[in-house]
Amino acid sequence: MAIELLSETPSLLKERHVVHFSKGWPEAFRGKYFRVVQAPQQIHYEAAYIISAGSGNTFDVDFDKPPTGDVTAVYKSLIPEQPDSLYEILIGLKGLVVLFPRYNNSYFNQLETSNVVPDPADTRRKFLGSFSYRDSPYWSPRLREYTVQKQQPPQLRLFNDMPNEERVVLHFLVNRCRIEAAPDAQLTQQDKERARSLTHHDAYKW
Repeated sequence: MAIELLSETPSLLKERHVVHFSKGWPEAFRGKYFRVVQAPQQIHYEAAYIISAGSGNTFDVDFDKPPTGDVTAVYKSLIPEQPDSLYEILIGLKGLVVLFPRYNNSYFNQLETSNVVPDPADTRRKFLGSFSYRDSPYWSPRLREYTVQKQQPPQLRLFNDMPNEERVVLHFLVNRCRIEAAPDAQLTQQDKERARSLTHHDAYKW
């Protein structure tokens, strides 16, 4: 998914809601409609970090799982294991550290002119494309991400620009949905118009 910043804390997917996956998603989902088939499960998940002071000092958090399963400081296991699962994830922050969304080890938010990309070590571009607790507060998260099985895991780069080390707390609200394919014959035109579009980050490359 392409991470979204919403104007307010969004309503979560519920049973019978329909979603539509854009191009770019794994083949099992790409271009298809799916329906949430039972009441989703909401799971609060917190991760806290101390980020040292210093120009360009960052720490990367990965939505993937570590090789042995479980979680580590880096790997948060936020990719579903089951082919009929969809995670709708809201992300809130507490603290003065900012975050940058990344995919395939590249920054997501960048402009089109050459070299106008985020760079925490460069005073001119150190906040380009970043999000702070003002954008998405801990208890009222407005950053949203979706994940499915076998996708390229998103990443969050945390950056501390303060003169001293700073503590940041990430609040992940995971809406764990069970979904099944909804063939066109089962959907009305109204279902399709109301379906939530899940746009892959590749859609923003042009």
